[in-house]
Amino acid sequence: MRFRHKLLWAVGFIASTVLGLIAINTLVAPDEALVRGTTTGFSTVGDDAPPDEAPPSADSWPEYGYNSQGTRSNPTLSDLGIPGEKRWQANAGSLVEFPPVIDDGIAIVGTNHRRVMAIDVRTGRRKWQYFTKGRIASSPAIANGVAYLTTTDGYLLARRITDGDKLWEKKIGSSSESSPTIVGDALFVATLDAAVLRFDLRGNQIWRVKVPGPVKSAVAVYKDTIIVGDYAGHLSSLAQGDGKRIWSVSSPGRALRGSGRFYAGPSVQYGRVYIGNVNGRFMAFNAQTGKLAWLRSTRDWVYSSAAIANRTVFVGSYDHRLYAFDAASGDVRWTFDAGERISGSPSVIGRTVYVSTLGRTRSSGRTYGVDMVTGRKVWTLPDGRYSPAIAVRSTILIVGREMIYGFTPS
Repeated sequence: MRFRHKLLWAVGFIASTVLGLIAINTLVAPDEALVRGTTTGFSTVGDDAPPDEAPPSADSWPEYGYNSQGTRSNPTLSDLGIPGEKRWQANAGSLVEFPPVIDDGIAIVGTNHRRVMAIDVRTGRRKWQYFTKGRIASSPAIANGVAYLTTTDGYLLARRITDGDKLWEKKIGSSSESSPTIVGDALFVATLDAAVLRFDLRGNQIWRVKVPGPVKSAVAVYKDTIIVGDYAGHLSSLAQGDGKRIWSVSSPGRALRGSGRFYAGPSVQYGRVYIGNVNGRFMAFNAQTGKLAWLRSTRDWVYSSAAIANRTVFVGSYDHRLYAFDAASGDVRWTFDAGERISGSPSVIGRTVYVSTLGRTRSSGRTYGVDMVTGRKVWTLPDGRYSPAIAVRSTILIVGREMIYGFTPS
C-alpha cells in the first residue's frame, strides 16, 4: 500500500547511497534542481512498442497503463467528449485503489477487501465475482479473454473474463502491487522482494531477476526491453528475453532528502522514459541509454504515474497540482490546482485529462476533467481517490473511492 511517512526518507537515503556505490554499470543522474531538455534523442516516429505488438482498439482498455508503454491514453478515442449522462453506478464494496480494465464489453476490477468483480460495461450489472486470499493493490491485465492479476499475498492469478473460472494460479514469492504488463505471449510482474518475473500466458515462469529495491508499480515496455523503477531509487532497463540488465540509473534528488524512491511506474513514449519520484522530482530519461534528458521539481511527493498525449506529459503531485510538461524540453505548459493532494495517476480521454484528489476524509475526494491544451477545468464529480478514468468507444468509466460510474460520452 501507499507508505508516506517522512521518517522513511532517512532509510531511503542510506539504501540508495549504498546501492548506488555497489551497483555495477549504474549511472548516477546529476543532482540538480532543474535540467532543461532538448529534442536530442526525442523521436515521434512511434517505434517505442515491440514491432509485432498491435495497439488496443477503441473498444478495449486492457492494462493499467492502457498499453504496454503505460501512456494512459488511447489515441483512437481522440474525439470522445466529456462524461454526459450517467447510465449506471456499481458499488465495489470497498476501496478501489487501481482502475478496472476493459475488453469484450466486460470491466474487471479488484478491491482492497479481496474482491474481484466483472461488470457489464453497457449496463453496470455484475456478471460474476470471487474473493482472493490477498488484497488487490493493482489493476488486472486482459489478453485473449483472460484476466491476469496479482495479490498482496504473493500470487499471480488467471481467470476467464466471461465467467470468472480459474485457469491457473502461481506463487510469485512475495507480495505484489504490480499490475501485469503483457507483450504477445509474455507477461511481466514485479514484487516487493525486489524481483521482476516473466511468465508466458499459460503460467510458466521464464525468468526471475532481482533489482536493487522493492517494486511497487507496473513495468513498461520499450521495444525489446522492459523498464522498471524500484523503491531503492533506481530505474533499470532489462532485456525481455532473459532479464539481463541493459542499464540502470539512480534517481537525482536534493542532498537532505536523498535520491528518493520510485513508487510511480514508468511511462514510455518518444524514445524516452517518464517517471516521478517521492522526492518531488519528475524526470525524462533516454529509453535506450538511461541518460537523463530533463528534470523538473514539484513541491512535494510524486506517487503518480504519468499520462502522455499530444507531446505532453501529465502528472500529479502531493503539492495539489496536476502538471503538463512539454515532452521534449520539460517546460511547464500549465498547472491545475486541484486543491488537495494528488496520489493516483491521470489518464487522457479525448481532449480531457482526468485526475482525482486524495481527500483528507473518506468522502472528500474529487475527480476533475481538465482540458489537455489549456489546463482549464471542464468537468467534476464529488467522488474520487486514486486513478480516476478509463474509457472505450461507448462508455467512460469513472472510479470513485468505492463506486464505479458508467457515463455516456457527450
